[in-house]
Amino acid sequence: MSATDELQSAALELGFELCGVTLAKQPKTFDAFERWIDAGRHAGMNHLAEKRSARQHPDFVLRGVQSILMLGVSFATVLGSEAHPVRQLAGVAEYARGIDYHDWIRQRFGKLETKHRELFPNGRCRGVVDTAPILEKQFAVEAGLGQIGYNTLLINPKYGSKIFLAAFLSTEYLQTDSNSNAMNIHSNINTNINVTNSEVETSETGTIVLCNNCRRCLNSCPTGALVQPFVLDARRCLNYWTIEHRGEVPPEIQQKLGQRFFGCDICVNICPCNRNCPTFPKGTVNPKTLGSETLRHLVSGSPLERMFR
Repeated sequence: MSATDELQSAALELGFELCGVTLAKQPKTFDAFERWIDAGRHAGMNHLAEKRSARQHPDFVLRGVQSILMLGVSFATVLGSEAHPVRQLAGVAEYARGIDYHDWIRQRFGKLETKHRELFPNGRCRGVVDTAPILEKQFAVEAGLGQIGYNTLLINPKYGSKIFLAAFLSTEYLQTDSNSNAMNIHSNINTNINVTNSEVETSETGTIVLCNNCRRCLNSCPTGALVQPFVLDARRCLNYWTIEHRGEVPPEIQQKLGQRFFGCDICVNICPCNRNCPTFPKGTVNPKTLGSETLRHLVSGSPLERMFR
């Protein structure tokens, strides 16, 4: 077993369900990212514009990086790892109805770093989730974890788009040729998504042939945030207004929120690729009826905790 295979095996043993290797280089989508910023579609997330150049190459995150081990874990694995009181709350996007995925992933990075030191005593590594300046979805595509759908989400044949992504950067050269079938490394992928070919299909190798003119996500977005296939305008996105934004919400957005409190699942739930994915039921308690201390207690250790920082 090569050192690359050993590192991947260690990641799988830690609970990651997807992993694949890609070279550390400028992402193919960096120019598109810059155009997105220049069009103002990042809304009030000024850090994206201010640090845009940092996403041009992962060397900004780890100096001397040569390879990236892209990792994925399903919502079901993380959310099902332990019960959490945040599930009582209504209006919460499914990914946040449990423990914070950042914590779940970072707890495993320590053991993966130990394995990296064992395999590469002179090498350096760094594990990052989605708080570091890296275009992780593009690297996930290049590592064979899935493809991008019209809703801008990474979609995998087995887990749909209900995936948390992480990147493990290494100054060592990891063999990418041993990962040509990266999506099947953990188990045999069930490619039968039970939808018609006009919606989505999979090839014999398990590679997704995405969307095929299915426009369910675009047509179902209540604010038209998906302005065209593969393009999201955060200025219209209910996820942005309920998670990233601080302050008053414009009336035209407010009237579209309904009972949403933290996030929006429409473009995820409407996607045929998620039809067979496990779901975690919505809560019934309206968060707006609770006092701040009660709410703070319920969301502690969940993604909603960021609202109190």
